[in-house]
Amino acid sequence: MKTVNEETVNEELKNEVLATYAAYLRAFNANDIDSIDKLMQYPLAHIDNGRTNLVDTYPFKPAELKAEKQWHATTDPDCEVFASTEKAHVILRSANRVRADGSLIETVSVFYALTRTPSGWKFFAISAITVPA
Repeated sequence: MKTVNEETVNEELKNEVLATYAAYLRAFNANDIDSIDKLMQYPLAHIDNGRTNLVDTYPFKPAELKAEKQWHATTDPDCEVFASTEKAHVILRSANRVRADGSLIETVSVFYALTRTPSGWKFFAISAITVPA
């Protein structure tokens, strides 16, 4: 059984991680690679199609990715956070990527792993699954 203090600490950790995740989403949507880089712990493990690559730069160009897919917004996110004092997981169970007219492009599920550093929470691994509409 958790004590009240343990529950409070856990909620505080989750809120810190969620704030980092929100900053990442803002930077991604603004195509602000400098801000994204400040949130990454390089080398970053990018897990994609059965391969894990350790990269020293962010593996996506958000503006190009969004233009290529005509991706206007991400809707209906279902997200959960698990955190300890040193490590956290953000699990985006599912979300929809849509065009400006609201039509569905794809559904996405993403796993993010973060580590706590002296300068705050940093992403060190990302894995996504996309399912076209």
